[in-house]
Amino acid sequence: MKKLLLLFSFFLGFNNIEAQHSIARQWNEQVLEAIRADFARPTVHARNLFHTSAAMYDAWAIYEDDVDTYFFGKTVNGYNTPMLEFPKPADKLAAQEEAISYAVYRILKHRLQNSPRVVILFQELEAFMDELGYDKENTNTDFTCSAAGMGNYIAENIIAYGLTDLSNEGNEYQNISYEPVNPPLVLQQSGNPNIMDLNRWQP
Repeated sequence: MKKLLLLFSFFLGFNNIEAQHSIARQWNEQVLEAIRADFARPTVHARNLFHTSAAMYDAWAIYEDDVDTYFFGKTVNGYNTPMLEFPKPADKLAAQEEAISYAVYRILKHRLQNSPRVVILFQELEAFMDELGYDKENTNTDFTCSAAGMGNYIAENIIAYGLTDLSNEGNEYQNISYEPVNPPLVLQQSGNPNIMDLNRWQP
């Protein structure tokens, strides 16, 4: 519960509420825009929202004193994200914003690579990184040297974790366990005469 409250307050404020939206808010808008442009996959995008939110939270929390992370330095569902000692940055806010930006950018680039609008989406993401003044070609994951490395490292591990979380992401999220009660809806036919249970999902 404490982590959820911190995450909620993080997105509302991110340290200071100013006229300009926080970097977390701006990246969340990028995520939502990407979801609107992708296939209609509610469960897939709920997972994307959670992972990008957790990435942003960790990229913020790791530079704060006495604030616990979610993935970074933890073992989540059997997947461990190792943490080493690293020097505290002189400009904490700048480091947080940079780490957040690289983390979300890398996750979205990975998750959207099969999107129907991938070219346009990637151009928009790259333009946003340019607007922020970050080197989008920087893939360094050494978080002991830079905030960019921190963001890339967080993204790298969340992406790797996502390949082990039983979502079957590596096979385009094909179902590996659920057996639908209802037969598939035939879109070319009028009505839905073969549905068996109105309260259950129909493929």
